[in-house]
Amino acid sequence: MASPHRYNEVFEQLVSDAEDIEGFIAYGLYKQAKREWLLAFEVQHGRGPSPAERNAYNSYWTDTALKSLRENAESALSAYADAIIEEAAPGIEAEALKVGRPVWKDLLIGAMSAVTYSILLLVAAYLIKVFGNDFVDAFKGVTAPPQ
Repeated sequence: MASPHRYNEVFEQLVSDAEDIEGFIAYGLYKQAKREWLLAFEVQHGRGPSPAERNAYNSYWTDTALKSLRENAESALSAYADAIIEEAAPGIEAEALKVGRPVWKDLLIGAMSAVTYSILLLVAAYLIKVFGNDFVDAFKGVTAPPQ
């Protein structure tokens, strides 16, 4: 048997699926606004709204008004994410910079590696200049007994 009251389809308009967090937040904002309207109506009129008055309220929620609720939900989620990131950032930065030794030791190791590599290149260049590019003959000449 059908309900005598008209069905309000705001939930379906705001929530697309079970994972639509923005939609659920938007629906919560809708319900908050509806509750505030009901309480204000009762204070102003001394009674609850009639079915016609409820329908008039429901008709206020046009596509544009519902879109505004979703935008407010997006803003709320974004602000929440920013707050979480801001709160976690110092710990993340400290963990990222955490090393077993001071940074100057890493810099010293890097510099020593660069100096060692440069010395090896200079030795290789000197050997090529002295012996040419035929290292096999040069090696034989170095290892051969003197005559």
